[in-house]
Amino acid sequence: MASGRQPSRSDPVCDTCRRKCRKCDRTRPYCNRCTTKGLVCEGYSLQFKVYDKTTGPKKPQAKPRVRALSIEANSTTCTTPASRPRRSSALSSPISNAAPSNSPLQISPASSSQSQLLVGSPFSSPNHSAQLNDLLSDEQTQNLLVHFDVALCDILSTLSTEHPNPFRMYILPLAYQHAGLLHAILGLSACHLRSSEIDSSQTTHTAAIHHKLLAIQSLGALLLKEECFGLNDIEEELALAVVLILVLDDICDSGKSLHGAHLNGVAFLCSRIVANPTGHSPFKTFLVAALAWLDILRGFTGAEKLAFAPSVRKWVVDADDFSLETVVGCPVELFYAIGTVLEAGKAYLAKELPVESFEQVLHETENDLRLWDSDQPSYPTSDPSWRLLAHAYRHACILRVLRFPNTFATPCTDSRVRESVDNILEACAQVPWSSPLYKKMLFPLFMAGADTTIKHQQHYVKICIAEIQHITGFPQPAVMAILQTVWHERTAAETSSSAPVNVPWMEYTCSSSLQRQHDYLFF
Repeated sequence: MASGRQPSRSDPVCDTCRRKCRKCDRTRPYCNRCTTKGLVCEGYSLQFKVYDKTTGPKKPQAKPRVRALSIEANSTTCTTPASRPRRSSALSSPISNAAPSNSPLQISPASSSQSQLLVGSPFSSPNHSAQLNDLLSDEQTQNLLVHFDVALCDILSTLSTEHPNPFRMYILPLAYQHAGLLHAILGLSACHLRSSEIDSSQTTHTAAIHHKLLAIQSLGALLLKEECFGLNDIEEELALAVVLILVLDDICDSGKSLHGAHLNGVAFLCSRIVANPTGHSPFKTFLVAALAWLDILRGFTGAEKLAFAPSVRKWVVDADDFSLETVVGCPVELFYAIGTVLEAGKAYLAKELPVESFEQVLHETENDLRLWDSDQPSYPTSDPSWRLLAHAYRHACILRVLRFPNTFATPCTDSRVRESVDNILEACAQVPWSSPLYKKMLFPLFMAGADTTIKHQQHYVKICIAEIQHITGFPQPAVMAILQTVWHERTAAETSSSAPVNVPWMEYTCSSSLQRQHDYLFF
């Protein structure tokens, strides 16, 4: 007779439900319970079953399907077209004048810690070295590396003689030792050539997809190794570097990172790094800081998406071997202050923080932001644009604080909202377009544009963002799509209702009404 006992399910619950100790519906690839609650489903951890050698199922021996960082390169090699369509802008390709295509780039030697990568490591196999050498000897590879070195490194960071460019100093040399990171760089470089219209050929488009896919496969091998055996210091740096480049690739391509998978996947690794009192390096500090900033940006779009622990942000603030401003432009004090608000907002939305306590956090942070003096911080250079950029970021943070706890409550006509919008646009108007810091005004400009109903201000925001698109070659399609949608819906709401009501832009990036929760990111 069959018993009434239900058999236990062997398929795992998603990581989000497991962390929150609740029932999971086990829908793949993402749990419906998380999706309906507006949460980011962290996916399903890898599960391994170990069978006894004498009783378990036996299979014929074969080569493992996944091997850490052993990438089978596509036999079809892409070639660079002899001529490329060019724009008359600062983004004209430096490839033809920078270096002969048959000679390798002159890259500074890797650090002593990075040189240990090829010693006693599964990545030092002759097969991996041969694949890396074949890839580096390819003409298109050299052209893409030149474009990353000459153009992208300066676009992604701010120019500063006192602070060397971290993309050129750390990431580029390491790519010469690791195929996965090299593929990520090549994919981003090809994507940027296409998006900036320097080279819109199908060959470049194919190369962008090809290299990005191989980089993702390599990252999967690294994370699989972490799951099974753990990673050493250099492998941790590699994983974070590949994720950073892949996220930047997403921003360059569409402005969206699908399901936030990349940042979610390394949040635990960043927490482990900051918890380790030894083994820190300027390279790791740069990687953790850049990823933590991207996590803050998606927290702006929906506090529920914040994945990095407060300890990570505190570690970035206390770090004395890297300046966050040199990459993102935002003073580290503002980064930490808004991170505290978003963390409290996440707890409030999850019903883990009472509304009274949350409002207290909002009130204290708003007061601190309004009293914060942009002349106080020690900026990377003496350029007066740093202070203007900090002033704009301060008011962008104030605008986000004003949207809590109810994003619909405060209309754009509120005097506090208008004051912050005016301050952002005024600061932006004082930064010359020729300044290397102007491109970092993108996010404050977006915040001002999303919270104004005044037509000439919306028009000015569009002009400024168009200039940043031209300067950087990043098309920012998600930014403009959100702004256009919000402006249209707000106009419709004004005509249908006599009472002032806000149409929060966050409803189009993180909302229970959205079936798919992607990360909308800005850079």
